[in-house]
Amino acid sequence: MRVSRSAASTCPQRRSTTYAARGRRALAVAAATVALAAPAAHADDGIDVESTSRYVLQAKEEVVRATMTMTVRNERPSYRTGNYIQYFYVPSITIPVPAEAAQLTAVSDGAPLSVTREPTKDPSTALATIHFPSNLLYGQSRTVTVSFVLKGEKPRSKNQTRVGPGYATFAVYGRGDPGQNTVQVVLPASMRFDASTDAFDDGKGRKTVTYTATADTGGYGFWAVVSARDLDIARTRTVQLGDQDVEVLAYSDDKRWLRFVASRMTSGVPVLEELVGTPWPGGLTTVREDLSVNVRGYDGWFDSSADSIVIGEKLDQELLYHELLHAWASSTSFEERWLYEGIAQYLAARAVATQGDEPARRKPASATSKQAVPLNTWADAGGRAQPTDGYGYPASYRAMEALLDGMDDDTRSIVLAAAIAGQSAYAVSGETRLTASRTGWRRFLDLVQVLGHNDRAPRIFSKWVLTPRERKLLQDRRRALANYQDVDAADGQWVPPLGVRDAMTDWEFEQAQQALTQVADLAPAVIEVQEAAQRHDMEVPEPVVALYQDAESAAAYEKLSDTLPRAATAIEAVGTANAAAAESRNPVAALGALVLDLDGKAAEADDLLAEGDLDGATTAAGAASDAAERSTLLGGGLLVGGLALLAGSTLLGRALLRVRARWRQARADAAPVAPAAAGGTEPDPVDAARDETSEAMNDGSQQR
Repeated sequence: MRVSRSAASTCPQRRSTTYAARGRRALAVAAATVALAAPAAHADDGIDVESTSRYVLQAKEEVVRATMTMTVRNERPSYRTGNYIQYFYVPSITIPVPAEAAQLTAVSDGAPLSVTREPTKDPSTALATIHFPSNLLYGQSRTVTVSFVLKGEKPRSKNQTRVGPGYATFAVYGRGDPGQNTVQVVLPASMRFDASTDAFDDGKGRKTVTYTATADTGGYGFWAVVSARDLDIARTRTVQLGDQDVEVLAYSDDKRWLRFVASRMTSGVPVLEELVGTPWPGGLTTVREDLSVNVRGYDGWFDSSADSIVIGEKLDQELLYHELLHAWASSTSFEERWLYEGIAQYLAARAVATQGDEPARRKPASATSKQAVPLNTWADAGGRAQPTDGYGYPASYRAMEALLDGMDDDTRSIVLAAAIAGQSAYAVSGETRLTASRTGWRRFLDLVQVLGHNDRAPRIFSKWVLTPRERKLLQDRRRALANYQDVDAADGQWVPPLGVRDAMTDWEFEQAQQALTQVADLAPAVIEVQEAAQRHDMEVPEPVVALYQDAESAAAYEKLSDTLPRAATAIEAVGTANAAAAESRNPVAALGALVLDLDGKAAEADDLLAEGDLDGATTAAGAASDAAERSTLLGGGLLVGGLALLAGSTLLGRALLRVRARWRQARADAAPVAPAAAGGTEPDPVDAARDETSEAMNDGSQQR
């Protein structure tokens, strides 16, 4: 019996733990057994097989019709041992067939042959033995044609052969020896083709397309699982995620999968948004049920180029969340595979637990096992499962768990949101100059340790992630980070200058150390600025903060030794001016402040400080303070003069009233008299008013 080796399978987004494992078991039994008569010690060495296998999917009937034509030749000669002659003959041949294969027949030279079948441990595969009517002796050959029909099982059946409306997944096998084996798969032109191997060509045909493979997959024939899918034949539902409509496409006979996926997307995405710390980012148009991912060794994947998620038929909430999380965390936002896979696995498990369900049991992973590799070397091989995936997925989860588990929810969300956005751990809020298009392991380590306050992060990276060469970088980083933290603690509420933070972000530690040495002595001046603002209960304007935080050269650092004291002086002057202006709100001083435009002078000082004009702000603040000092004296003088003026105005008014009254009385007395005698005149009211006014003012001065 020939038994081919099984090959490990993995996937770019998540390793399949069911389909791929069964595929390996199928491959283990997918070895032709050629029975030869004893006493041959190597019974199969002299058998030559040439084979052509053809699998035709008839979509309307929902069946696959298979024919395998094999020519078997006995090329093992007999030989003499002492008085005995050893004869070798071939009485039958055994091949793997799908377990549900119906109408299984074998024909040779127009006559039917006896076929027996027995099950295997794989529920999808059986072994069929074709018995020859006579034994094949040395030099003899026989051509046999085996035929059968596949109808497939329902979704989520243990037997994984599927043939349904618009989809099919089934195993194909060819028994021929290397160079003598052809396997063909014929599909309607409307269907997409995938296989567990790249051995098939691109296909030829119009109404139907024939995909052909002639390579050998293990030395004992050809074995593969193929998948066909017609995307126009599907049961669909639209789910709204944020402001985006996402179309869910299920097999047309799988309502249960459609309901499950649509409902979990609706309820799960808000949970994922909270865990990630950012809203749903979009970039997804379809979620499709398709076993093509399984034949490539995966449970599912997120295809950013097509804005689609493809997952198998399993009702797996955690798998769905894992793929949805790749809308945030994928190769477009992270450099290393373990980062986006680890984040997706870790958060998917937390999302399931948050909703009250039990996360999947994790496969054990040890950084010291024989399968262990530094996670930074775990790469995606373009849509095919890799041997290292069996370690890479569980190890990525364990590493991410160790890095993030100790954080509270808010801190974890801040770290993850910053990582997805490509931000630096050393950036200030709103700063974009240190942002990268993708986050690599160095940037992620900084975020976890600096923003996430996980000082165990370097040890965790050393254990799971780094190569020996990469570990050497951590020593220089440790020293530079310690010096950076000292400077950051010494400069109070501010962060060190941009030149320092830029070098730390890029892991240019020698440059960072030089800059840290230059800025270390500036801390007292920085604190003086901050304390001046605190004394006057005011915020340091952003342009003033930027003088320090945006400095990025040796010349700029040197200039700060002069600029920072001037900034402290300006803030002190402006704060003093504002306080003086506030004190000038009493009635006496307010009049003088109004005349001197005290508020305008104080506002001008504020504006100049906000613009970063330190000297101008200091000068304007001095003018405001001077005006505040003079405002009370000026206001008092104006108030006294105003009262005197007010008193005089009142006496004048009274005199005018008396004049008018006397004038009216004079007119009344003169009314009965004849016209004026010669030489007589009527009294002049203006002159009378002038006289009365003079008298009233004299009376007033006497009263005073």
